[in-house]
Amino acid sequence: MDRIALVMHTTSYGTAGFVDACRRAGAEVTIASDRCHVLDGAWRWPADSLVIDFGDPEGAAEIIASAAKEPGGALAAVLPVGGELPARVASLAAGRLGLPANPPGAMIAAANKLEMRTRLAAAGANGPDLPGLSGLPELSDLRQPLFVAVARTADPREVAEMVRRPGGVGFPCVVKPLMLSGSRGVLRADDPATLTAALARVARLLADPAVRHIDPVAADRILIESFIPGREVAVEGLLTRGVLEVLAIFDKPDPLDGPTFEETIYLTPSRHPADDQARIARALAAATRALGLETGAVHAELRLDGGAPVVIEVAARPIGGLCARALRFDGGLSLEDVVVRHALGGDGHPIRERRPSGVMMIPIPARDPAVLRSVRGLEEARGVPGIDDVIISVRPGETVVPLPDGASYLGFIFASAETPAAVETALRTAAARVSFDLAPLVPVLR
Repeated sequence: MDRIALVMHTTSYGTAGFVDACRRAGAEVTIASDRCHVLDGAWRWPADSLVIDFGDPEGAAEIIASAAKEPGGALAAVLPVGGELPARVASLAAGRLGLPANPPGAMIAAANKLEMRTRLAAAGANGPDLPGLSGLPELSDLRQPLFVAVARTADPREVAEMVRRPGGVGFPCVVKPLMLSGSRGVLRADDPATLTAALARVARLLADPAVRHIDPVAADRILIESFIPGREVAVEGLLTRGVLEVLAIFDKPDPLDGPTFEETIYLTPSRHPADDQARIARALAAATRALGLETGAVHAELRLDGGAPVVIEVAARPIGGLCARALRFDGGLSLEDVVVRHALGGDGHPIRERRPSGVMMIPIPARDPAVLRSVRGLEEARGVPGIDDVIISVRPGETVVPLPDGASYLGFIFASAETPAAVETALRTAAARVSFDLAPLVPVLR
C-alpha cells in the first residue's frame, strides 16, 4: 500500500480533507506537523506521526526523509496541507527521497514575495532583462506590479521619497510582509501619511516573535508594490513536468481596493470573457515557468488591469482554508482527491463539475482582537436556497484577530446553483442571517 506524508501546521483547516482523500486513493498517511510532543497523549496523534519545526525547513525535511527510509516507512508522495512553509518542507523532503519535487530555489521564490518579484522581473515582467530567463515567447504575457523592498526599520520619510520619485512605485501603493499569506499584514497607502502608518503597523507585526520565527531574515524587510486597480481572480492549477493545467478560475466579486484586503466571496466558473480567461491562464503559466516551478498544486492571485492579467501572488500549494470544498470534479472528486491522485502518478485531466459554486469566507466584524461569545442564525442561513453548508471554524470563548494582524476567518459558507449570480446571491443572503456576539479583550494590567 502506498504511503503519503502530509506536512502541515497543527492549526491547518484542511487536514481532514487530505487524510480522507489519501484513504480514498488507497494510501496510508503519515502526518508531519509542528505539534508539541509533550501533548501527544492528549491530542491522540497517530503513532507514526512526526514532529517537525518549520523554523528549520532543512531539518524538518530530513526528519521526514529519514523516517521514510525506516522499514515500512517508504513514501510515495509528500504533500503540503496549507501554507508556504509546509509546501517548502514537503518539496525539500520529496527531493531528498527522489520523488517529484519543485527545485528548492523555486520554492523559496514561491514562499517569499520579494524573491518572487525578483524572479519575475528577471523574466521581463516590469524589470530588467537578465540572461537565462528573458526572451522566451511564453513569457510575453507576464506582468507584475512595480516593487521595492525596504528595511523594517527604515525611515518612513525616506521611503515616501523613494516611492514617489519618478520611476518609483508611486501612490497608491501596497505595503506587505515578505512571507505571510492570506492578506495578513497587507495594507494600502495613498500618501506619505498613510504609508507611514502602514509601515509602522507591518513593522509591529513583523516584530512578533511568532512571526519572526517563520523567517527572521524575511521579517526584517517590507515589500512595497504599486497598487493595481481592477477585478481580482484566484486560479487553481496543477503542474506536471512544468506544464500548467488550470483546474478552476474563481471570480472575486467584491472589490479589493484597501485599506486592507480581506477576501470574502469566490465564485466559479468565472464570468470573465473567454479571451480574458485564456490570458489569465497564459500569464500564470508564464509566472510558474519564470519561478522554476515544475510539479504539484498551484494557487495564484491575479488582477485584470484593463483586461491584462497582472500577477499578484503565486503559491506552490492548493487553496487554503476550507475553500477547496467549493470545487467538485467529475466522478464526485474533491480538489484534495485530484491533488493526491496527481501525486501518485495519475495521468487524467480532471474536469470541474459544470454546476456553478462558491464559498464565502466570513470576515471578523471587529477592528480589534475580540472573544467570540456566541453565533446566531446558523439554521436560518443553512436554509437559504442554494446553500450547501455553513461551517463556523471558531468556538465560543476563542479569541479572533481581524486582518491585517490576524490570519483567519470566522468560518465558511458554501453554495451551488444554476448560475454564478444565483450562487453569489445565496452566499450574501446566508451571510446576512448569521450574527456574531463578540466581546472586546479585557486589557491585562501589569
